[in-house]
Amino acid sequence: MKANSKNLGRRAHELRKKGRLREAEMIYDDLLSMDSHNVYALVGIGDIRRQEKRFKEAVDYYTRCLQIEKGNWHALAGLGDAWRGLRNLDNAIRAWIHCLRIRPDDPKILTRMADGLRKQGDRNGAKEYYDTALQVNPYDPYALMGLGIIAVEENRDEQALDFFEKLIASDPKSVIPLTSTANIYRKKGAYQKAMTLYDAAIRMDPRNSHAWHGKADCLRGMKAYTEAIDAWEKALRFGMEPRIALTRIGDAHLQLNNLDLAEENYRKAISLGYNKYAYLGISNVHEKRQQLNRALDILSMLQRREPSDARISRAARVFVMHYPDITSSATLYAQ
Repeated sequence: MKANSKNLGRRAHELRKKGRLREAEMIYDDLLSMDSHNVYALVGIGDIRRQEKRFKEAVDYYTRCLQIEKGNWHALAGLGDAWRGLRNLDNAIRAWIHCLRIRPDDPKILTRMADGLRKQGDRNGAKEYYDTALQVNPYDPYALMGLGIIAVEENRDEQALDFFEKLIASDPKSVIPLTSTANIYRKKGAYQKAMTLYDAAIRMDPRNSHAWHGKADCLRGMKAYTEAIDAWEKALRFGMEPRIALTRIGDAHLQLNNLDLAEENYRKAISLGYNKYAYLGISNVHEKRQQLNRALDILSMLQRREPSDARISRAARVFVMHYPDITSSATLYAQ
């Protein structure tokens, strides 16, 4: 019977790996009907529930297993992942700590611990676990990515680049480190270098909205506004937040003096909800058309809604300096 249970367990495991979850679950259920304390089956069903994102049910199965076998590493690892799926990082971290007591050098759990601590704001604790993971595998992609993200958050761009470039060298097909590295180069104004990385990411994932958006920003920095519009339109098509994309497209048309197209895109953005940058854009369109009272009306509205916004205040001051005789300018300047 034990041999038969073992063979059934292996069969269920293979089916689960192939995505044939219902067939695998039927076998696990059969195993539990033969022995309600079969920890292999309990973990297996827990894994299936986790794959289905039914995390609370997964927690129940893993917990049942641990009540039978306190130190079951697979149940603890799955439990941590299930708690993470429920966005309960405290419980997830507790489960992973138990995992590491059993297997201190497991890279998967080390990086999960580090990720959890990083998301909780404990960067120093996260770094320790990422560093330990790199001692096990100097090219661990999750550790390199995590350390790169922390370096970006701490404004250590050069170190971030080191981590991301090492990650790209070890896994040139990974899109995320390409775009992360490109973002740093873009922030530094190294647009051509950033563009090379964005283009590489787009070749691997042509529908990656982040890469298209980054490329568009570089093109804008290079004053290639027509090409930037094309890139933002692709980013919009592939999932970029529409209000941001439409406003950026409007800004590019404004630079090209395509005033009708600029206003059209700004108004599309505003139709999706209040957007101060789109309103600023329309104010600029009115100013370029010498519709100065309309431009002033929008700036006045924005100052009422955003009294502490430095960009809006600056735009209002500049407007008053250029057009001191426009009605209500004195009131606007005083706000």
